[in-house]
Amino acid sequence: MNKRGAYFFVIDAMIASSIIFLSLIIIFTTYSIIPETNPAVRMAEDYTEYLINTRIRPYDIPDTYIHNLTNDGNITNLDNTFLQQLTEFYFLNYSGQRNTTGIMASYIAEISKGVIPKQRSFAVYMNNDSLYAWIDMNQQEDAQLMIIAKKIAFKRINDTYIFGPVMLEVRIWI
Repeated sequence: MNKRGAYFFVIDAMIASSIIFLSLIIIFTTYSIIPETNPAVRMAEDYTEYLINTRIRPYDIPDTYIHNLTNDGNITNLDNTFLQQLTEFYFLNYSGQRNTTGIMASYIAEISKGVIPKQRSFAVYMNNDSLYAWIDMNQQEDAQLMIIAKKIAFKRINDTYIFGPVMLEVRIWI
């Protein structure tokens, strides 16, 4: 009869240990994933993906700045992405062939319309050179939250020369 009581204690101990083990597994797996609560955190990365993947061709609409750049001969290849065209403008400015500083700033302002909310401040840099800055509320030094996304870009200038690598940096702050 004493053996019967010992079996009950062993079975109770196994049940209790399995309950504790399963509850620990459930607790640690539920707290390992933290949801992203602020959409501003993804904004810089989404904007750089927009620059990388969007081609100029769909934006060839009359009465826009990009259409004027195309008519003036500043944009020659409509199959370029926004980033490729920006890198080409940067190359022309960097090499001294043409001063495209104003073109780059206006170009970034035009392609950013509707993509970056107006209440957000943001700046675009290429190789640590400031290309464009939209400052809505406060300076970068006073920002409560700053999100930075960096991408490397290359641009084929002709059959034998590839310009790059250049570092594109997008900063968005609140």
